[in-house]
Amino acid sequence: MRRWATGVSVVTAGSGPAQHGITVNSFSSLSLDPPLCIICIDHRTRAHEAIPAAGTFTVNLLAAGQEDVSARFAGRRPDLADPFDGLAVATAPSGNPVIPGCLGYLDCTLQARLPGGDHTIFVGRVDHAATFEERPPLLFFGGAYRTLAPR
Repeated sequence: MRRWATGVSVVTAGSGPAQHGITVNSFSSLSLDPPLCIICIDHRTRAHEAIPAAGTFTVNLLAAGQEDVSARFAGRRPDLADPFDGLAVATAPSGNPVIPGCLGYLDCTLQARLPGGDHTIFVGRVDHAATFEERPPLLFFGGAYRTLAPR
């Protein structure tokens, strides 16, 4: 899978002390009518239980230059007890955190959980979406962060 370029997102769920976030590149559009998307979450992560507990999740689409945000929510910043520390998050209509500086987000209601080996496939109905400043996305390819080359 290292040979497949993917976008990088942070999926958030919950609010206040129950808020959680996880870096995810296994995100995809599923259907336009109704608007559905999927995320795949490892059974061993806290997010695996946080998403069903909240009943909603928000996919924050990261922009080029947000490598640190990705690392925070991937657990690669052991100096941070809480990856939300120091981030001025906004709130999606569901109440889930919106990561500052992201390209946009999809705010979803959990519709289904499907088995997927050591992951669960969560299907979300997109209830609200927003886009922000037009910038290049953060990409992951070959074990490293990448950006799009200018045309």
